[in-house]
Amino acid sequence: MKRKYLRILIASVLSVISLVLVLWLFLYVPGDESAEIENMQKRAEAGHMNSRFALGEAYRLGQGMDKDMVQAYHWHKKAALQGHTGSQYTLGQILEQGDGVRQSLAQAFEWYSLAAKMSDNPEAEFAMALMYFRGLGVTQDFAEAFDLFEKTAFKGHLIAQHLLGAMFEQGWSTGKKDFVEAYKWYTLALPGRDAAMALDPLYDPRQALDRLMPRMTKFQIRRGEQAVQDWRLEHDDPFK
Repeated sequence: MKRKYLRILIASVLSVISLVLVLWLFLYVPGDESAEIENMQKRAEAGHMNSRFALGEAYRLGQGMDKDMVQAYHWHKKAALQGHTGSQYTLGQILEQGDGVRQSLAQAFEWYSLAAKMSDNPEAEFAMALMYFRGLGVTQDFAEAFDLFEKTAFKGHLIAQHLLGAMFEQGWSTGKKDFVEAYKWYTLALPGRDAAMALDPLYDPRQALDRLMPRMTKFQIRRGEQAVQDWRLEHDDPFK
């Protein structure tokens, strides 16, 4: 069995490192910072995709220049149209939040969908799942939300694991409540509890388990514990 969890972790780390290196190369190399920014601007205007992405991030984050979401949107869209999946995902965020541009949930969903289609991007898939779940920008569809939550949960997405548990607990997945599966996913989400709650305090798997377990029989709890153990063995989970 391939170590899927480790591959996902390594891919996530590498993607973060690549973003940091792009920004460092364009913004923090030794020398005149203004000259470096000018060079990055020229490369972006000449059509260099990664330069357009880096310039969009520089404007979005206010690194080396004043924060400007209009310019951030402008350069990310140019890179996104060239196929840069990081810019496609970022455009989805900007449009969903209406940060510096007119909010458009439908367009946000389209960019998330394109980013997910063109790369193995669990964040884009999770954003789509949330929009299906809440009926934002698309018709509410619990079945689609469930499929995407499950897909990203298997990739180790912390909040997706929690929300997958909630869908089983409430019966939003198949129309029938499944406390054993809910127990499994809430338990699998426990190692990432602090990180998930830092993103949103509502996503507390410990609290969810405390709410769920009094409604479970001892037999269901044993089955839930076995399901957790089986999943961790099958997927080479480091927390097994």
